[in-house]
Amino acid sequence: MKLQILDSKKIGHRSWYLSKCNLLEYLENLKDDFYDYAIQRKIVKNQYLDKLYTTIKSGDPIPTITLTYNKSDLDNKYKNSADINLDNSEILDGLQRSFRLWAYLKIYNEFEKLEGINYRDFAKALKLKNPIFFDSGVISTKLIRYLIESNEIKNIKKVLSNYEIYLTIWTGLSEKEVTQKMLVLNAGQKSVSKTHQFELLFLHFFETIRASGIEIKLYREKDSEANDIKRGNRELGQFMFSSVIVSLQSFVEGKPLRISTEKLIEHEFSDEKETSEQTIDLVFNTDFMLYFLTKLVALDKEISSEEGGKEWFSKDTTLSGVFAAIGSRLNFEQIQSSDDLKNKANVEFEKLEKNIKSQSYKLSHFTDQYNVLSSRSVNIGSFIRKVVMEYTIQLIEEKNQSWSDIFNKVKEKK
Repeated sequence: MKLQILDSKKIGHRSWYLSKCNLLEYLENLKDDFYDYAIQRKIVKNQYLDKLYTTIKSGDPIPTITLTYNKSDLDNKYKNSADINLDNSEILDGLQRSFRLWAYLKIYNEFEKLEGINYRDFAKALKLKNPIFFDSGVISTKLIRYLIESNEIKNIKKVLSNYEIYLTIWTGLSEKEVTQKMLVLNAGQKSVSKTHQFELLFLHFFETIRASGIEIKLYREKDSEANDIKRGNRELGQFMFSSVIVSLQSFVEGKPLRISTEKLIEHEFSDEKETSEQTIDLVFNTDFMLYFLTKLVALDKEISSEEGGKEWFSKDTTLSGVFAAIGSRLNFEQIQSSDDLKNKANVEFEKLEKNIKSQSYKLSHFTDQYNVLSSRSVNIGSFIRKVVMEYTIQLIEEKNQSWSDIFNKVKEKK
């Protein structure tokens, strides 16, 4: 695809370009699955975006679309022009706009093949071939009727071909830098939830995890199964990706964390500590992440063998409490290598697994205590995280305290 380069800047190993191109050419060169990029949110319904075609037709400008290009530089043979292959590109900002305009082009192309068809039959044929148009709410039978009966459907390609868009293109970005750009570009957009932003921070692990062979399947907020997984309606090894990250960070801090509506993550205790760069380097890398996941799967098998365990262990409150308990028994400041960390963590994981086998979590007793808990007197989420952490610590230490003892102990601390 041809670009007109308007400005450019070299920033270390990265390059930034401001460019202009023809809208129709841009849409025709998008790869078929461009809207399924892992770090992008799902296509959402938005009444303002749905008026985008009218904006294009009137000639009014639209915001710049930002792309990442997985080359060290653009094919910039001439000072003011360049070639770009969109197969090597992903949309960082502008997915919703691109999808809607691409849908209009698809409608035009399909109608060209079926000209003369009535709007109801065309809508059915289009829905059969491109269900995402209707499932996302971007296209409706009402819109199809208007386009056909007004004859506007025949003007779509001309409208798109007469319009130019502006692209911001980044080259040479690492996976982590791509994620950071995504977060900055989406700051303040209501449709990007905090959970989704939280997932983005750690997305550079996601593909490695999926290809690792570990018996685990992680789901993201945009996945259709997400609500079932959150409710515990899942198979062994199925977790929310964000829940796993909260678990890992709770392990590092030795304190239960939660996904917050105000911040991406938040400590449950006020005397929070700063995680050192050394600890971050030891833990937040692919090697330790994969080790951690094998331990998560092993605990899942043990806890889920108890009645109600599969549902209980899928909850953020449980996961953060269990792993905070294990992490609280490690002195990360005295650990110098990844192997040393794994060896010391193994001791605690093995103690817990052994004692779960011999004693179990006695979840029926937990439920009894939970049912009499008054939400008026405590913040249940915060309270349960602390309770689960305390119970897990005593389980590791073989103290044989009951859930009743732990609930009362945590209440007295408040």
